[in-house]
Amino acid sequence: MKAIRVDRSGPSEIDIANTLDALQAAVLGYIEVVTLVPGQAAMVVNEEGRLHQMFPNIIASAIAGTKIVGPAIIVGVDGEEFTDIPAEVALRIKLRFGG
Repeated sequence: MKAIRVDRSGPSEIDIANTLDALQAAVLGYIEVVTLVPGQAAMVVNEEGRLHQMFPNIIASAIAGTKIVGPAIIVGVDGEEFTDIPAEVALRIKLRFGG
């Protein structure tokens, strides 16, 4: 699925398999979901990132409006399922944060 990865180098577009294993590998551990735009977009982060003292993710924190540590993946949502990130959400992130 189409997504945006946000890490120390900033946001970048990626294709990622829509599987738990792929999402866990991308955020380096168990996942936690942070709602960004209800019914449209969410951020997948490492559930134990603070416990593992992962790096503060300034850009992901600005996007989410809460402190995020470690790498983050922004995806679309459709009910309880992850989907491609909506084009308008991806565009807003690119315009504001680059990528």
